[in-house]
Amino acid sequence: MKLIVVSICVLVLTCFTLVGCEKSYEPITETEEALDINKSESANEHPKKNFYELRDTDVAEFILYDYQDRSMYIAGLKVFKEFSTEEFGFINEGNVEIIKDENAMEFSMTTATGTTTGALDGPYVYFKMDFETNEIIDKEFKPAPDYADWGKPEFIKHSEEVIELTDERMVEIGMYFKGLIMGIEAK
Repeated sequence: MKLIVVSICVLVLTCFTLVGCEKSYEPITETEEALDINKSESANEHPKKNFYELRDTDVAEFILYDYQDRSMYIAGLKVFKEFSTEEFGFINEGNVEIIKDENAMEFSMTTATGTTTGALDGPYVYFKMDFETNEIIDKEFKPAPDYADWGKPEFIKHSEEVIELTDERMVEIGMYFKGLIMGIEAK
């Protein structure tokens, strides 16, 4: 009798194990793909991925390039000193995007000079560069907030601080990212 009970238990457990371990397939969504990438060195490694990710490089703390949109999210940009501060280092955030129908590239970056909202709230730089001629088409420099008005006197020395770049410097930055994007797309 014990042998029959043990045999039945083994059969039941075997059935549960086989049925319970059956793998179900669900397609990966684009969002899951973005979360799944860990420093892919080549698009050929993951031909179905739409993103290229870099972490802790000499360029930035984090870069995520979207092949489909031809856009790049950047956090902690290190290669351009204009986007750092003594107190906060390279705490900045921005993006670079190729505008296909205009044959142009847009660059935008906000640099942290204080932390009052939980988001970056320092000076903002934006420019658009013709992708073929490398001319600056548009530019905008927004100041950091007035921290005294925000009740944050510890950041007052950065109140209304502006990062203004010459056209030549914007072209240098634009050319750098143009080369970086072309290198990523070539992989």
